[in-house]
Amino acid sequence: MRERPPDSAPNPPGRPSLDQPPSLARLATRGALWTGFGQYLWFALGVVKAILLARLVGREFFGLVAGATVWASFLGFARLDLRLAVLTSREEPDVLNTQFLIENASALCGIVLAGLLALGWPHLAPPAVWLLIFVLLAASQLEALTSTHMYLTEKRLRQDVLGRFTALSAVVGFGLPVLLALRGATLLALVVDALVPLVIPRLGALLFIRWRPAFVWSPRQVREQMRLAWTMWSSGLLSKITFQFDDWLVFNLKRSGPTLWRSAGVEPEALYDRAYSVGKLPMDLAAGMIASNALALYVEGTARGREVAAGIYRRLTWLLAWIIFFSGAYAFVAANDLVHVLGDEWVPMVPLLRLMILFVVGRPLFQNNAQLLLAARRERELRGAMAVQALFMVLACPPAVYFFGAAGAAVVVSVMSVIGLASSERRVQRCLGISSWRLYLRPAGAAVVVVGLVGILRSSLPGNIWASAAVKGVLSGLVFGCGVWYFDRAKVVEAWRTLRRGLRST
Repeated sequence: MRERPPDSAPNPPGRPSLDQPPSLARLATRGALWTGFGQYLWFALGVVKAILLARLVGREFFGLVAGATVWASFLGFARLDLRLAVLTSREEPDVLNTQFLIENASALCGIVLAGLLALGWPHLAPPAVWLLIFVLLAASQLEALTSTHMYLTEKRLRQDVLGRFTALSAVVGFGLPVLLALRGATLLALVVDALVPLVIPRLGALLFIRWRPAFVWSPRQVREQMRLAWTMWSSGLLSKITFQFDDWLVFNLKRSGPTLWRSAGVEPEALYDRAYSVGKLPMDLAAGMIASNALALYVEGTARGREVAAGIYRRLTWLLAWIIFFSGAYAFVAANDLVHVLGDEWVPMVPLLRLMILFVVGRPLFQNNAQLLLAARRERELRGAMAVQALFMVLACPPAVYFFGAAGAAVVVSVMSVIGLASSERRVQRCLGISSWRLYLRPAGAAVVVVGLVGILRSSLPGNIWASAAVKGVLSGLVFGCGVWYFDRAKVVEAWRTLRRGLRST
C-alpha cells in the first residue's frame, strides 16, 4: 500500500482511504443496478419486439439467420479470446497492445477462410446465407477492434457504463427492426436485430475508455498470451461443439419426419432456435445482471484470497440457483402460453422448449462455474469439463438428430447440461474446497412443486393465454417466495443487508 505523504490531510471520518481497495459490495451493487436497468429495459422491449417480429417475419427468415449465425461461429473458430489477460493485468501497455494485435489478427482469419470457401465451395450454403455469414463475421471483427476497451471497462467494474449503452441499444434495437419489418425488409430487420445489441455497447466502451493501440508488442507477452490463448482457444472450440454443434446438425442434416418439430431443415432450425430464445427470456430478466458481473467479481475476489472468492461464489451461486430454477419452472409450465403469444404458426416448438428445459437451467449454472475457474486461472480444469460435454455431444447428437430431428437434439443438450454441470462442480470443489450441490436442491424442489401444482390445477386454469400465463407466474412466485423465505431466510436477510450497504456507498 502506498504511504500518504506526511503533509497530506487525513481522510474525513467515514470516507475510505483512496489507497484501500474499493468495497466489493459497492462495486457489485453499482454494476448490478446499472446492468439490471439496461437488461430490464432490454427485456421489456425485447418481449414486445419478439412478438411483433414473430408475427411480421416468416419462419424461413428466422431459420436463415440462425443457420448463418452457426456457420459464422464455426468459420470464426480461429478467433482468440484474451479477456483474461486484460482482467488479470495491471493495464500495462505491452499487455494491452499484445492482446489487441493477437485478437484482431485471429478474428481476421475467419473472414479470409469464409472468402476462400465461398470461392472454392459456393454450394456449401445458399447465397443468402453466405451474405449473412460475411455480415456476421464483419461484426465479429468489430468485436475484436473494441475488445480491449470492453475488457478494460469490465476490469474496472464499470458495468454501469455498459448498462447505459445497453439501455440505449434496447431503444434503438426495438424501433429499427420493427420499422424495417413493417416496411417489408424482413430479412434486414432480423440482421439489424442481431447487430444492434453488439454494436452500441461496444461503441460506448470505445468512447468511455481513452485507450488507443500503439501497434507495438513485447515478445515475452506474445509468448505468455499465446500460451493463454491456446488454452482459451481450445476451450472455445469445445464450447462451439458443446453449444452450437446441435444447431449446425439440425440446420444441415436433412431428413423428413412425421411432425415439424421432429424434422430437420430451415423451419425446424428456426423453431429450435426460437425455442431456446423463449426459454431463456425469464432467465434473462434477473440472472443476466449476475452473469455479467460474475467474472470480474471472481477475479477481484480471487486476488483478495481464497476465502473471499469462496464467499462470493457461495452468495452468487445461491442467488443464481433460485433465479434459474424459478425461470426454468415458469418457462416449462407456461410454454404453451408464451408460444401462443408469438402466433399460431410457432406452436410446434412447444415440445422442443420443454425437452430442452434442463439445458435452459443447466447452462447458466455451468457458465457460473466456468467463470470461477477462469478467475482462479484453472483454465485446464475448465477445458476438462468442457471436453466431457463436447465428447458426449459429438457421440450422441448426430444419431439423435438423424432419427428424431430437432427433438433428438433438444434431449441431447439437456442431458449434456447435467453431465457438464456435474463435471464442473467437482472441479470447483477442488478449487475452493466447498461444494454447492446443496444450493441447488431447494430451488430444484420448488421447481418440481410448481410443475406438480400446475399439472393438478390444469383444468381450473383460465383459457385466455394472458390470464393463464399470469396465474402460472403468480403461483410460481408464491411457491419460490415461500420456499426461499422458509429455508434460506438468513441468506435473504444477508443479501438485503449487502444490497443496502452497497447502495449507501454508491
